[in-house]
Amino acid sequence: MKISVIVTNWNGLSLLKKNLEQIIKTSIEAEEIIVADDYSSDQSVKYVKELQKKYSKLKLIVNKKNLGFGKNSNKAVYRSQGDLVVMLNSDIFPHSNYIKNALPHFSDPNLFGVGFAELGHENWARIFWGGGYLQHEPGIDIKKTHITAWLSGGGSIIRKEIFQKLGGFDKVYEPFYCEDLDLGFRAWKSGYTLLWEPKCIIEHNHESTMSKFSKGLLNYVKERNRLLSVWRNITDPNLILSNKLAIIGRILSGPNYIKIVRAAKKQIKKNPNPIVFSKLTDKEILDIFSNK
Repeated sequence: MKISVIVTNWNGLSLLKKNLEQIIKTSIEAEEIIVADDYSSDQSVKYVKELQKKYSKLKLIVNKKNLGFGKNSNKAVYRSQGDLVVMLNSDIFPHSNYIKNALPHFSDPNLFGVGFAELGHENWARIFWGGGYLQHEPGIDIKKTHITAWLSGGGSIIRKEIFQKLGGFDKVYEPFYCEDLDLGFRAWKSGYTLLWEPKCIIEHNHESTMSKFSKGLLNYVKERNRLLSVWRNITDPNLILSNKLAIIGRILSGPNYIKIVRAAKKQIKKNPNPIVFSKLTDKEILDIFSNK
């Protein structure tokens, strides 16, 4: 199988200088390393072009306008040549064999992808239902390969065919937050498996471009997308009722939440329905993680 590595970037020159050569050197299994630049205004593009003189498999995609994380990633996956695609943020520093240790799992044709282990913060994603919303928390058992609710868009390897079949990251969540949770839930519902592998080690320097946005905007988008993740994925009548009651309670306790509801409705109206091939019910998916 051919392998592509995609590094998403937006005004991350300092991060590229720290991590890109390490990504290239540790991604020996990859036939191409693609930097997907989302209309940066710093010197990111110039820096990558200079590195291309040194590394022949380094490629560059430059957007003509800022697309946001989801659209930028989708475009790059579409343009990639690999059957398997490694997805990294520009603030990721991978260790040796981070790709190699994931590859044996792809002998299972039903596997969507493998999540990498973040050094010092090793955990897989466990989901559950609580308070009328999808909730998540770090999984406890981190010494062996484990199922995971989703694959981080900034630290995982996915099967391109399935990613595209599911439509990639849903643009309803733009500019960011919950894209990977949503895609993971749709993958599970469509009958695919997602794994987390502790031997695929990366370091995350937590210097992503998210820090360039105000705290107010981040909280607003996070709350809106948390609600969207329910509305876009949950079909169980009891869970839907639970969510409606939770929304009423939040509006009564904090009137500003009505703005979140309106914003979520607006996003739904201007975007098509999510792509999912339902094989598992909401309850069956949640039950998979209830005892993990």
